[in-house]
Amino acid sequence: MAVSGLPIADAAYLSTPVMARLDGRPWRQQPITFDEAEDLIRHLSTACFIVIAYLSGARPGEALALRRACVRHDATTGLWLMHGRKWKGAVDEHGGKKPEGEERTDPWVVVKQVADAVSVLERLHDRDLLFPTTLFDTRIADALARRRLGKARTTQVLANHIDSFINWIDTYCANTGRDERIPPDPSGRKIYPVRFRRTLAWHIVRRPRGLIAGAIQYDHIHVGVTLGYSGTYASGFPDEHAFETWLLRLEQLTDAERRLREGEHVSGPAAPAYAQRVHQASGQFAGRVLTSTRQARDLLDNPTLQIHEGKGMTCVFDPAKAKCRLGSGENIRRTPDLTDCQPGCQNIARTDRDIAVLRDQAAELEELVDDPLSPGPRRERERHQLAQLTQIIDEHDHTRPETA
Repeated sequence: MAVSGLPIADAAYLSTPVMARLDGRPWRQQPITFDEAEDLIRHLSTACFIVIAYLSGARPGEALALRRACVRHDATTGLWLMHGRKWKGAVDEHGGKKPEGEERTDPWVVVKQVADAVSVLERLHDRDLLFPTTLFDTRIADALARRRLGKARTTQVLANHIDSFINWIDTYCANTGRDERIPPDPSGRKIYPVRFRRTLAWHIVRRPRGLIAGAIQYDHIHVGVTLGYSGTYASGFPDEHAFETWLLRLEQLTDAERRLREGEHVSGPAAPAYAQRVHQASGQFAGRVLTSTRQARDLLDNPTLQIHEGKGMTCVFDPAKAKCRLGSGENIRRTPDLTDCQPGCQNIARTDRDIAVLRDQAAELEELVDDPLSPGPRRERERHQLAQLTQIIDEHDHTRPETA
């Protein structure tokens, strides 16, 4: 070939052009080689799994068992619905577990990003399962892969693929000068698929101001996941949500107990109840070991744990005294509406941290009140709000115990 004068390529390049763009430019300059194709297909499939598992709240096994045409768009409601199978609670007429599982009666309510990921997988191959074993083990070299012909990948195999995907991303970033490297896990462990579901619950719980903020942060994923399929108790997701809520509540109470010991002042009608619950929770729940997320959901009903941090106030929740809108009596758990906090509510306590927030608000109002260009009615309303904040701050300062 060399003697003939014909050019010889350094690899077998695919004829498929590079179409995807990153920041307005092709994600790579050179064509894809034949030897790279299988690894890139696996990485793309792994990326699709991460999107589906994380943004739907589905269990790893449920996501791996998804099949073609599992996502449908409901034109009436505008929702994307993902249908699949379940194994938890799937039993036959004799009470034995069904190894094949059963179709879910309720689909997952998902966002368009999940529907797009499913669509990519459907175009990536022609298998029925979206995550088949055989697509990525063409030589079927080991006995386990041969036994799993026609089946889905396992969570252990997927954990290895996630690890490989992270390494590929880090290498790509290093070669292209990008700063999106994925840092290693502090524990040194692999990222197992089960963590995506828990991570979603963690972020939803720790976003301040609940549903609205969660919707903004996750492009309405909180609304879709917690109010759609994954919000039903058949999904088990509320248990994950409750577990993260339990952990957050304990962290907040531990921090509150430390601040009280260091002399933090608390004012407001619920100040005595606040101190009592914080100290009681420290003794009652410190070192508590939970063996299931359902235990966390049950423990959240404990009155001692009903302390909810708001913006510039802390709710020491007692439903009999609450002036805000509460959930209906049919709800499993009634919680305060921190967006509807009423100034005269007897459940309000204010810590030094809360007062710091109110001082910032008061400073902003002072600037607005002093603005001569502000409309009169608005300036009068802001002057009234400033007077209320000033009174709250003064009462907090005047009730502070004198230090020796």
